[in-house]
Amino acid sequence: MTRRIVLLAFGLLTASWAQESGASFEEAVDAFLAQAPVKMGYHYTLTQGDFQQEATGVIYLAARGVFRLDLWDKIYSSDGTSLYLHDKNTHQTVIDSLQWAAMNLWVRLLHGELPPLTDVTVAPGKDGMVRFRFHHQQPNWSGEMQLDTLSGSLREIRIIEEGDLEHHIRLGLPESWTEPHRDAFMQLRDLPGSRLDLR
Repeated sequence: MTRRIVLLAFGLLTASWAQESGASFEEAVDAFLAQAPVKMGYHYTLTQGDFQQEATGVIYLAARGVFRLDLWDKIYSSDGTSLYLHDKNTHQTVIDSLQWAAMNLWVRLLHGELPPLTDVTVAPGKDGMVRFRFHHQQPNWSGEMQLDTLSGSLREIRIIEEGDLEHHIRLGLPESWTEPHRDAFMQLRDLPGSRLDLR
């Protein structure tokens, strides 16, 4: 109950903040990540021409740069320093240094990690939403992210890359998440198989 009251108050503050002209993408992500640790359901659609692939799952956010995400055939996780990539088919986990430049764009945006040379504009949306629009200067990609000002949550991310490859991610509302063995969970030590450390 206490956490629900805090989140409600946070949402009202975010709604007030979003109406100000100085609202920025960085401030929105900082406010969103301040709710961590949380878990959120997601629906991910990847399309290109006649090709379409969909996935649903849960993303766990423990802090900025500390997350776990199940995708089609792999599980991505980070403890903030190292990236853990687990292949569900081979049951092998490859551990490497976390390099944001190599991460999927929507995961980077969710953590406030903007690629260099990215322009961001802010526009009001419908039903209490604020839209952040992204345009890369080279131009390799464009996209947008929607912030729900009532909950202070990032709800939707859409990215279009070269070749009309489109990523569309719809995020559920954050739920409180506590994991007694968080470090082991983020380092994928709950999964069977071999581990290859490349750090």
